[in-house]
Amino acid sequence: MAKDVEQGDPKVTSPADDWTSVLLLSGAWACAFSIFSSAVATLSLAVDASAPNGLETLPLSLALILQGVANLVLPICKRKLGLKGTYFLGASVGIVACGLLVLGCFLGDFSTQCIGSALLGFSLSFAQNYRFVSVLLLPSNPASAVSAVLFGGVLGSLLGPGALAQAKDLLEVPFAGIYLLGGCVFVVSLVLIACVKFPPVVSSAGSSDAEAPRALCRILRQPSCFAAILTMASSYSIMLLLMAPTPVVMQQYYNHGYVPTTLTMMGHMFCMFAPSPLTGKLVSRFGSLKVIQSGLILACATAIILWLENELWAFMVAMGLLGFTWNFMFLGGTVLLNSCLKATESLKVVAAADCTVFLTAAAFTVLSMPLVSNIGWPETQIATMSMAVAVALCLGVAAAVRDV
Repeated sequence: MAKDVEQGDPKVTSPADDWTSVLLLSGAWACAFSIFSSAVATLSLAVDASAPNGLETLPLSLALILQGVANLVLPICKRKLGLKGTYFLGASVGIVACGLLVLGCFLGDFSTQCIGSALLGFSLSFAQNYRFVSVLLLPSNPASAVSAVLFGGVLGSLLGPGALAQAKDLLEVPFAGIYLLGGCVFVVSLVLIACVKFPPVVSSAGSSDAEAPRALCRILRQPSCFAAILTMASSYSIMLLLMAPTPVVMQQYYNHGYVPTTLTMMGHMFCMFAPSPLTGKLVSRFGSLKVIQSGLILACATAIILWLENELWAFMVAMGLLGFTWNFMFLGGTVLLNSCLKATESLKVVAAADCTVFLTAAAFTVLSMPLVSNIGWPETQIATMSMAVAVALCLGVAAAVRDV
């Protein structure tokens, strides 16, 4: 029997489990993440010749900021365009973004490159939302739905730095070929989205009092909702505090080569998504909070390794563990957030949550390297462990308080 599940203020009628559509969304996420991961690996290099001194990381920061802000637009798009139309719009913006990045490379214009990068982040926010829609397509097992979609990031993590980033010299202007291929990959994602059988969005005017959505501020005050958003924001904050400066630290602080550094980062991105099927099963069996706590333990293990050692093996192992940290916390937080909402509340809360998460991610991306420069790499590990302990304490308090 079909289930009725709401995605925000409008009501969404969900069909029975549809694994085919979930896997198609996983493929669409793989496409989106492959483009973004290749941009992460190359943007600062692509703008090196055109950027004012010290602003080489500005395009990536703009991408993360727009990734957060765009979540405020998602509820409006879903009400006006429906689910399929919304994700078509996101992928189409991605094509425009790649076109502007290609144009910026040919013109050597930093402003054009910044606009293209910002739009790329805007597009990725739509793709990040696939994980919530997957729950509508697989209502009997939300954890498996989310983990299946996120698992597409495994392919994206290999395709992005491993294939797209190698197209640096495909065109006469360096790096333009990467973003040209990125636009083509977005076209593939459009085809995949077109094949997904999204549940229709209908009016919620007839909702019963039991289904009536609560005010957003009241929902956000619920301990379980607070814990979920804190977890997702912390998954990015802890990761970016260590991951963002790692390439510079490896090469400039400890004299590791370019190839080992890029392989280390590729391994990290692989480990961000590879555990997803296992994580989904762990969440289903043990619950979100236990999996999140395991992620925090892995974060401390990562920091301890990087505090004690600076050899290549230490960076590779630590970055792998950091990928697991993000996966356990982000997937666990996503499932926890979904479980603490009424069906009629999902859309507005998800928008607020993801906006918070990705604006926090942008802030830590900007602050991570200055922190390392000012207090040192070993001391940054102590800050990371302190942050993980603080998050664990907050989650413990939230778990002890009942929702009202």
